[in-house]
Amino acid sequence: MKKIERRNNINKTINLDDKKIIINYMKEWNKRGKNPKNPFVQLSKQLKNRYEPKAICNYWWNMLDPHLDHEPFTRDEKEYIYKWVENHQKSNGGNIQWKFLQPEIEKEFGKFRSLNGLKNIWNVKKRQLERTIKDEESRN
Repeated sequence: MKKIERRNNINKTINLDDKKIIINYMKEWNKRGKNPKNPFVQLSKQLKNRYEPKAICNYWWNMLDPHLDHEPFTRDEKEYIYKWVENHQKSNGGNIQWKFLQPEIEKEFGKFRSLNGLKNIWNVKKRQLERTIKDEESRN
């Protein structure tokens, strides 16, 4: 029996036909009232187990979901993210729950952003701050 290699790196391996299958399935899933609860297991089977359900899930919520705004973040959005993260780190013991930021960004700016996009904006800023601190310490 031939072993099927299941892939988590869906970005580099997915083809247009598989993207269409995912988009059409998710449209139908929404029409059915989001039943079953986890459509990505079913999608993995439909795609002949070429991709893990988690990889399909991440790809949908970060790339394919038609509600996503893929335009570059504005300076105001970035500043909002920085302030939001700073406030929530203080009140949650350093833990950031990105799923709560996503609807706030949509409400404030009218743009539905991917969770990965939000994290990326913060992580770039965080690395810049860490480099600045490291540079200052090396000067002293």
